[in-house]
Amino acid sequence: MSKPKPIRIGIIGLGGATSQMLPCLAAHPGMKIAAGADPRREARERFAADFGAAGFESAEALCASRDIDAVYVATPHQFHREHVIAAASAGKHVVVEKPMALTLADCDAMI
Repeated sequence: MSKPKPIRIGIIGLGGATSQMLPCLAAHPGMKIAAGADPRREARERFAADFGAAGFESAEALCASRDIDAVYVATPHQFHREHVIAAASAGKHVVVEKPMALTLADCDAMI
C-alpha cells in the first residue's frame, strides 16, 4: 500500500500566532507547509528561509496556487471573512483561527 501524499498547506498571516503553531504543522507527517502569505516582505522572506516554501504578498495569490490543498487562516480577526471566502472560492479546505469572525453575519457568509 502506498503512503498517502501529505496535505499541502498554505498559511495566510505570518505573525505571532502562526509562529507558535508552525512547528507542530511542520512536524506532522501528513502535512507539508507549501506556502505563506503576508503583506510584510520581511515576514515572507523569513518564512521562505525557515520552511523552503513559497511566499505570497496576498491571500488571494496564495489561494490561486495549484500547489495548495488547504489554507490555514491566521490573520487578524477582521480579515477572517475575506480570507476564508477567498480560500473556499478557490476550492481549498480551510482552517481558521478563533474567533471565527467578529459578527454573526460574517460567520454566516463564511459558512
